[in-house]
Amino acid sequence: MFYDEITDFYDLIYFDWEGSMLRQGAAISEMLGRAPSGTRILDVSAGIGTQALPLASLGYEVVARDLSPVAIRRLLREAENRGVQIDAAASDMRDVAGSVEGTFDAVISFDNAVPHLLTDADILATFRSLSSLLSPGGVILVSVRDYGEVDRSPTSVHPYGEHVRGGHRYRMRQEWEWYDASHYRTTMIVEARRQQEWEVVVRATAAYYAIPIPRLLELMRQAGLRANRVQEPQFFQPVLRGGAG
Repeated sequence: MFYDEITDFYDLIYFDWEGSMLRQGAAISEMLGRAPSGTRILDVSAGIGTQALPLASLGYEVVARDLSPVAIRRLLREAENRGVQIDAAASDMRDVAGSVEGTFDAVISFDNAVPHLLTDADILATFRSLSSLLSPGGVILVSVRDYGEVDRSPTSVHPYGEHVRGGHRYRMRQEWEWYDASHYRTTMIVEARRQQEWEVVVRATAAYYAIPIPRLLELMRQAGLRANRVQEPQFFQPVLRGGAG
């Protein structure tokens, strides 16, 4: 599985993962407009905890789910190291309702996770399921790429640059290959510097649906949500909000 394979290196996607977590946690808190005390958040694509960890540190009650059990294990280690409590377990976002109890003030999915669902029908069914988990006045927040702005060349390379961690030097890149007008495969390649050579240590591939933001908003509305694009605060990806009807 893609995220199982890249879990150990996912933080290297960010120039400064710790700093990015602090900024994202603060931005999401501002979008929620709710005091942390008593506010329940369900992160349905938590990964290694880029959003869940800072939100828990701010005092929110965070329930974290992710398709990758390897990522969840790292999230739990990161939470323990930071002294925060997070209810974390592996679950597909399409079936997450069966893995949690109660309702939530917010359901979140960041880092362009929803476009891993490759059809409108799958996305709509997921939004309907997630909306059923919202408390009155609850919201769904989703961050995605703006696919109206991306390079649609048949193939392209998207580098993340070089990073040093634990005395070792790494570099990462994504290689995209479009296989139809709306879908592409991305291969994440992680290389480690060995002696004077770069050695590939991870090569993992996943598929994405390049769904336009207006279509995502329409699917949120079909799921019974009041949907709009969040204008502020500034975030590294567009953020969509779906409010419970």
